[in-house]
Amino acid sequence: MKVQSTEDFDYKKWQDSTGAPLQKIPDRIGVATNGFLRDETGKILMQRRSDIDFWGMPGGNVEIGESVEQGVVREVFEETGLQVRVERLIGIYSEPESYPFMRYPDGYTVHYITHVFTCDYFAGELRVSDESTDIDYFPADNLPKNTLLSHRIRIEDALTGLVSPFIR
Repeated sequence: MKVQSTEDFDYKKWQDSTGAPLQKIPDRIGVATNGFLRDETGKILMQRRSDIDFWGMPGGNVEIGESVEQGVVREVFEETGLQVRVERLIGIYSEPESYPFMRYPDGYTVHYITHVFTCDYFAGELRVSDESTDIDYFPADNLPKNTLLSHRIRIEDALTGLVSPFIR
């Protein structure tokens, strides 16, 4: 789908990452990251977000002056207490079909361009942050029911084992 301008974007046909229909054109574009981490048994690290009560991989907005790799390392640490290093890029997600829209409780909506990386843990203690209410590892075939749709796609991509990154 090629959009010529914001006015051409038919937001009514798309859903946010929770599966709810978009109520308006997103307020802005954002650049974000997610870290895909697994424990020694292969379970995937997930956090239950305090703002929207959905589960997802740790991550968040890239800050001015940092690279996407620096952003994922910082976000994973802030949200989990784990120090990680980036192993590889899983993919870049921005297409409306990949549920890149995040609507916050105040109605503010962002269309994220998210860079997802496989990360390796090397230090730190797992802890819940002020951005989450719970954190745990889950088997890929038994993710929490209220896992963000966008994160389900990203996890499926990560589990393919393909080396070439996805662009969705």
